[in-house]
Amino acid sequence: MRRAALLAAALALAAPVAMAQDAPRETVLKLAESAERRVRADELHASLRAEAQGSSVAAVQQAVNRAAQAALERARAVPGVTVATGGYHTWREGERLQTWRAMQEIRLSATEAAPALLDLVGELQAQGLALGGLTYRVSRPLERRTREELAAEALVALKTRAERLAGVLGLGFAGFREVRVDLPTREGGPLPRPMAAARADSAQPPAAEPEEVLLTATVEGEAILIRR
Repeated sequence: MRRAALLAAALALAAPVAMAQDAPRETVLKLAESAERRVRADELHASLRAEAQGSSVAAVQQAVNRAAQAALERARAVPGVTVATGGYHTWREGERLQTWRAMQEIRLSATEAAPALLDLVGELQAQGLALGGLTYRVSRPLERRTREELAAEALVALKTRAERLAGVLGLGFAGFREVRVDLPTREGGPLPRPMAAARADSAQPPAAEPEEVLLTATVEGEAILIRR
């Protein structure tokens, strides 16, 4: 009987120690932070079309070829303007499919040379090319630079918040177990707008004003909190 009582007393004394040993030494806190900034779109994009129609498919395509080649040569002569061609399409239309139509897309872009690009677009419109779209976008270098800056801001905010919440819980912040940095997203960016072709007797360039685009970066992390 005495031995049983001593054993029970020993187990009772050992229970708090066992519970303390079983208690978790660290707490994982999952949290996220974001940083955002509005940047002014700096890269102008224009899409034009050389078009022709007629009863002869050969004549129609030759007309498109000549117009596109002349536009490309003129565009290549403007410093700072990037030139590329898009799709080339030929089809028939009309009640009896008696009319041939053809078109080729020409894509132009510029950053520092955006004013010169606008003048070029006006010239090409006066030559008969149709303007299909004109819009400003955020260039890759500006977006990449902004991405790094936003990620750094979000990481600082993430660490600050982890330290603050650890104090609220009466724990200490030991560091991060894992951190994930997401790519920034765009909100409210400028969209291409359909543009009408200019009259052949007018070389007035179209108007274009860059908009501000909201870039956002989000970081997520698992903070390790420990007892003080």
